[in-house]
Amino acid sequence: MSSHLFFASTPFNMLTASMVAFSLPARDSKYICLIDQPPSASPFVKSFLTWKNSPFNSIQIVSKKSKGLTKKKQRKQELKKINQLISLINPSNIYTANDRRIEFQYAMAHCHCKAIGHYIDDGTYTYLGRKTHWIKDKLIDNFIKKISYGTWWKQPPTIGASDWISIAHVTFPKQVTPLLKGKNIKHLPLDITRSEFTELSQACLENYPELAHSLQQLDALLLLPHESVLDSTKINRLHTWITSKSGQCVAFKHHPRSTAKHSLQLEGLIELPAELPIEIMLSLFKTNCILCGDISTALLTAKCLRPDLEVEALTSATIPDGWKELLSGIGVSTK
Repeated sequence: MSSHLFFASTPFNMLTASMVAFSLPARDSKYICLIDQPPSASPFVKSFLTWKNSPFNSIQIVSKKSKGLTKKKQRKQELKKINQLISLINPSNIYTANDRRIEFQYAMAHCHCKAIGHYIDDGTYTYLGRKTHWIKDKLIDNFIKKISYGTWWKQPPTIGASDWISIAHVTFPKQVTPLLKGKNIKHLPLDITRSEFTELSQACLENYPELAHSLQQLDALLLLPHESVLDSTKINRLHTWITSKSGQCVAFKHHPRSTAKHSLQLEGLIELPAELPIEIMLSLFKTNCILCGDISTALLTAKCLRPDLEVEALTSATIPDGWKELLSGIGVSTK
């Protein structure tokens, strides 16, 4: 029997970690630590912490966001908590969606047995990489981390590519950034439509009694970009897309940080709560539901968790570096 320890910070990370955990032998022990959490837990995190049919033996918050003078003291307490946990469960496998996180590296460095490090798909960085500066990242940041924490710190050339990582669980193995190709690449077990995830989604939506049913009926969903990137060309494309779905059950969702709502002739469409992350809704969409939006991590997230869905990107004349090839490679059509 093996013991597995997961670190996750975002709803996407928590869901992908759960997918991997469900795929492990039932007799194994699985623990998940939620890190870098805001002071007040979101509806998703609250539901995740009380998830009855989760694959984990234990779910706990071990670190929260902090700034200023309290950060160093708080970090010391958080690492002490992690040290106590790894002493208790002695994990043989440790998982993260970001091997730059100090919580993961600390656990790997202080584990009593030599644990195997796993990277779990975190979306954009998995496929486009994370650009690093040889002075700022490879020298200065690396030096500061080693002085602050210990010589065990390993600076990754991109997310998931540090020496701590042996195995990478990803949705699209052929599309990973070259720096990850040297790892043992495994397919992420995609089963977000299983009943346990549906149960979690419905628990998150309990304050929106009609929403779960509406999501299951959707033919299409439009993910609106932040108003700061909306121009007349994009607005016209969005309106054309909406018109093309006339007569269908269509919903839209504003960007989580939007402060202004534009007149896009959205009358008659279902508005989804902007504050709810798209990740918690995906398990409820039917297979032929179409997702559309501006080029964004939200579209990539949707395709990673539900590659069976048709996803469309409304592109502009200028497409960010690497995105055109990535979208084509993972089956996202461009309009």
